[in-house]
Amino acid sequence: MRMFLAIVYGFLNLVGCTDAQNRIMQVSSSENGTTVLDARTDVDLGRAEFTCNASRSGHCYYAVFYEGKEIRTFVLSVAERRRLDGLPAGFEQCVGTEPSRMSPSCRSL
Repeated sequence: MRMFLAIVYGFLNLVGCTDAQNRIMQVSSSENGTTVLDARTDVDLGRAEFTCNASRSGHCYYAVFYEGKEIRTFVLSVAERRRLDGLPAGFEQCVGTEPSRMSPSCRSL
């Protein structure tokens, strides 16, 4: 089912039927079968809810970017949520398990 939804979403995105203000961003990674990071961001009309589901360090470190510029950084503990209002449409995010400055491409600086 997830694969089907991903295909449908991808198709709608190609034909321009999606809105940058209504989306879900899911970040997850694992090593040797152990979850290292699991974070989710639900965006709805400029309101975003960031959720840190799992992190090997116990914290998710976020950097929010718009047009290549960092506009916000914050830290969430595992199981913590934060809602931010008024974010610009099309903002991007990077999330990691350790504190470090990140570039818009999510590489450590």
